Parts: sequence; structure tokens; C-alpha cells
Amino acid sequence: MADEKAHTKGLDARFRFAMSKDGMKLGVNRYFPPDGGEQPSVSLLRKQVAEAGVQLPVDDVAARRIIDAITQEKEFKGITLVRGIPAQEPRDATLMALGDLKFPVFPNDRFIRFRKAQKAANGQTIDGHTLTPKGVFKPEEISIEAGDNVHWDAVSQSYISEVWGMASVSDGIVSVFPIPRISEDAVEISGTLHHQDFKGNRITPKRIDKEMRDLGVVIDVDRTALDEKLSQAKRLGLPLHEQTLVKGAHPVPGRDGWLEYLVTTRETTGTEDTSGRLDFRNRGTYPTVRTNQAIGKLHPPTTGEGGIDLYGKTIPAHEGKELHVHLGENVMLDDDEITFRSKAKGIVVMERNTLSVTECLVIPGNVDLNSGNIKVEHGSIKILGSVQAGFSVSAPAHVIVEGSIESATVYAGDLIEVKGGILMPDGGEVVCDGDIIANYMTNANVRAGGDIHVANEILNSTISADGRLFATSGKGVINGGTILTRKGVEANETSSELGVITVIGVYLEQQEDDDLRLKRNKVRQAIAKIDEAIGTSSPKELLTRAPKDKRQAIAKVLKHRAALAKCHQSVENRMQDLMVAHQRELDGIDIQVKRMVYPGTTIKFCKKVKPITQRMEASTFFFSEKDRDILTR
Repeated sequence: MADEKAHTKGLDARFRFAMSKDGMKLGVNRYFPPDGGEQPSVSLLRKQVAEAGVQLPVDDVAARRIIDAITQEKEFKGITLVRGIPAQEPRDATLMALGDLKFPVFPNDRFIRFRKAQKAANGQTIDGHTLTPKGVFKPEEISIEAGDNVHWDAVSQSYISEVWGMASVSDGIVSVFPIPRISEDAVEISGTLHHQDFKGNRITPKRIDKEMRDLGVVIDVDRTALDEKLSQAKRLGLPLHEQTLVKGAHPVPGRDGWLEYLVTTRETTGTEDTSGRLDFRNRGTYPTVRTNQAIGKLHPPTTGEGGIDLYGKTIPAHEGKELHVHLGENVMLDDDEITFRSKAKGIVVMERNTLSVTECLVIPGNVDLNSGNIKVEHGSIKILGSVQAGFSVSAPAHVIVEGSIESATVYAGDLIEVKGGILMPDGGEVVCDGDIIANYMTNANVRAGGDIHVANEILNSTISADGRLFATSGKGVINGGTILTRKGVEANETSSELGVITVIGVYLEQQEDDDLRLKRNKVRQAIAKIDEAIGTSSPKELLTRAPKDKRQAIAKVLKHRAALAKCHQSVENRMQDLMVAHQRELDGIDIQVKRMVYPGTTIKFCKKVKPITQRMEASTFFFSEKDRDILTR
């Protein structure tokens, strides 16, 4: 660049310029004050740069700094007045997280920078030389746009969060999912707590409190509780999910009117067993009351207590509903109009808001998990469905089942009547002190203190009855199992063409027979033990042979042996008397098969057994005391 001409009178202020070796920077090297001409100024400086042949723009800020320094007689060197244009290298579009996005961002946080793709472009030095880029590739573009709760800042080329939440980039969309979640009733805000934000700064209760206020929440935040949770998240190094951030108060609805039972009530869900587990089947006994006993007291509904939402608005509470209790069978209302009293002895039942005292409890469906086991201490039970497997029913009078009994336990004191059948593939037992009536029995285990009436098949069942078994009104088939009664049997058919083992018998022995046999065995064992110790010779001989010092002890043993022998004889006599009584009792008892007795059938009268080896039609079996055998007529 040409040097400035010599300073002459009447000249403007003059600047001498210096350029860097690479041609990319131009500054003022020397300054010559005016001599009668124009004073130093930015415009004069810009004019002289142009006169020097520089086509690139002057930095106005730098020019002002230079003029100010000259005016104030300060150093002005080192200030770049004009800059060259560097070559623009090609560059792929980039998306860069400005922190660890595993942690949350807050409002106004710049959390992702996006730089668009840049094409290659030539540059220019101050003295006019062209600069070419080194790279020649075509830059790759990325399609990115702002999603929910985010906006783009062109100045910083970054995405800025509008909420407190977790940042996400998915399918070219940058979003922030808010952490605070407001419940539908606007009573509670919950969310995930982290101990730090994406920049590594600590999240404090104060910061969370501000976010709540920005959401319009007026309920105070429990900062102490939040601080404990944030500290816990830091200790664990893990976020705490589903944490309550701030909470108003839910309304407390009023309690509906209710009936207080003044008698022991049955549990509605179940009772605790010995191991502490809840037994859903066992719910206790239906309460039984006396005549004129107070059984219930009606309580009015309550109004409830209002709540408050996050924004300070009162939430009204629902009032409880009034309970209308209707008077049912054998129930009256006292003069106070809230106390119910029984008019007779029976079972307390509340059904469809009708309070009754009844002799018969009606179960409207099955005995299952909905009802639990059914037990009453007075009266009867009528079940309109079935008794399902694993459940039990007990009543001191009658049990009437419209459906079936399926592998369940049922007891009644007077009568059990089953409109369907008794089938027990998985165990169970039906016991009645009186009669049992059923349509059929399959794999059943049944005991009756009276008679048993079965209309159709009895298959593979174990049955005992103190009365007589009747199976003649329908098919009347007994096929498989063991049937023992005290009064005999009437059936249409026994066993089948397949020869299924079927035992049909009459037993007369009672508990006394078993007790006598057990006692006789114990006495025999005691006598045998003495005989083994001292021998079986006569008492006189045993005493003679014994040493003098042992004779007294042996005498006591012999005396005890004599008492045992006497007891044994007494037991034998009683057993003989019972046997004779049983034989007399057998007189008139028979087993009648009205159509066909198939091989496979075994007829028993007490200990006497008669296997059937060929088909027999319309046979009646009885025990002949004279012949000491089972005969047929």
C-alpha cells in the first residue's frame, strides 16, 4: 500500500494503515494530525480506508474506538479496523445437548444447540486475494422442529424449555414433557424428583416452590418434606417416581345412614386363621336372637367435610344418603323409631333393606366366595343355587339345596334335601342326623342318621345310614362303592355288565362294639406280658419255685393277672350278648334288588359276606339265623 504523502499546510488528518501478513486484518499504524484541514472522524477514517483500495467494510465500533483513543491521546494500535473474509468450510448439521438430559430442564433453559448444515464458500483477504475452502463434501442436513413446551432461539441457535420437565428428541421433534402432573380433581400435584438439573445444579425446594407458584398453586409447599426426598434421591443416585409435590385437601363425604347391629354379626369378608391369613370362606355364624331382643339401631347420615384444591377453591363434600330400613318378618320398631326388636326367636337377616328374623335363611345364589361358608345356630337354610367345592353349610334343622352339592361339606340336624345331585370328585362330606334326599350321588361320601332316598344313580360312593336306603323311584342304580345301612336297602339294580365292585350291606355294630374289641385286645396284651415274665404254671407252683425274697412281689403280679382274666371274661360275655342282640335285630331286615343283580355285587350282613358271581333277577337277600347264612327269596 502506498505511503502517505508528506505532511503539508492545509491538509486533513491522515491515517497510516498496516495489514497482517495473512491479509486478514487491517489496523491503524500511524496518525498525522490535521493542518488546517478536517479533524479525525469515523467518516474520514472510512474514506481514507477506501482510498487505500480496501473494498471490505470497516468495523464501525473499532473505528470509533480508534478516533476516541486519538482524541484522548491514548494508544490506538492493536485495534482491528477491517477483517478479511475467511473461507467457509462445509459442515454437517449438528444437534448437541448442552447438558445431561437424563436430568430435568427448567423454564428458559437452553438445553439443545442446533447448527444448520453449512456449504463451502470462498473467502477474501483485505488486499483482494481469494481464499478457497479445504473441504469439498456436500454437508448433511438434519430436519428438526420445536415440539411441545419448547421454542427456537435463532440468536443462540438453541432450543429453550418453557416448562420444568424432561427433554426429548424423537422423530426430529424437540419436546419437553412436564414433570408436574395435576390430578383430575386439582387437589394434588405429583411428579418425579431428581436431585439435580441437566446442568448439574442442585434442585432445591425453593426452585420447586417457584414452579408451583408459576402454575398458580396457592397451597403452601412442604419444603422440609421435599428437602428430605431430594436428599434421598441424591443418596440413592436415582430419581424418586410418583412423589407428591404439593397437596390440598380432598373432601370427606358424609357417611350414609347405617344400621348398627346389636347382636354378634357375621363377617362380610372373612376371618383370620391361626397363621394370620384371611380365610375368605369362613365368615362366622349368622346371628340368632331371642324373642323381644334389640337387634339393631338406625343411625342418620352425616354431612361430611369440605376440601380445598390447589388454587384455594373450596370443594364441597357430598352428604351421606339416608338408609330406609323396612320391617320384615318378626321385626318391630321401638317408640324411639331407631331401635329394631325381634318378635320371635330366629336368624337375623338384612336383605334389600328389609330386616327380618326368620326360621329359614335363604341364600339367593350359590354358596361360593360371594357368600362364604353358611352356618346358622337356629333354624334351617335354603340355597337357591349350588354349594360349590371347598365350601361348607351347617344348620341344626333342615338344609334345602335347589342345585347340587359339589365336593363340599354339609351338615343338618333334621333333613338334607338336594334337588340336584351330590357329586364329590375332590372330597367333601354330607352328614345329616335325619334323612337325606337327593336326585343322584357320584363319588359321594354320605352319612345319615335316618333314611336315604336317591332317585337315580349312586356311582362309586361311600354311604352309611342308620335307617334304610331307597333307590327305586327313578333309575335306582347302585354301581360301585360301598353302601352300609342298619335297616336295609331297596334298589332297582346293583353293579353293571362290567362287573364293577359294589358292596351293599347291613351293619349293626355301634361304638360299644368297637370299644369292647379295643378293651379286649389291651387286656390280652397285659396278660401275655405277665405270662412272658413269670410263666404260665399254676399260681401255687410259681410261688413254690420263687425265691423267698421275691414271693411277695410275684403274689401281687398273680393277683393282678387274676383281675385281668376276670375283666377279659366280662368283656367276652358282653360281646357275646351284643352279638346275639345283633342277630335278633337282623330279623326282618333285607336287601331288595327289584330288577337285576349283576356279578361284582357283594352282599353283607354284619360279618357274613355273599359275593354274586352270576346275574340274578329280582332278588331279596336276608340273613337266616337258623342257617347262619345269607339267603335269597
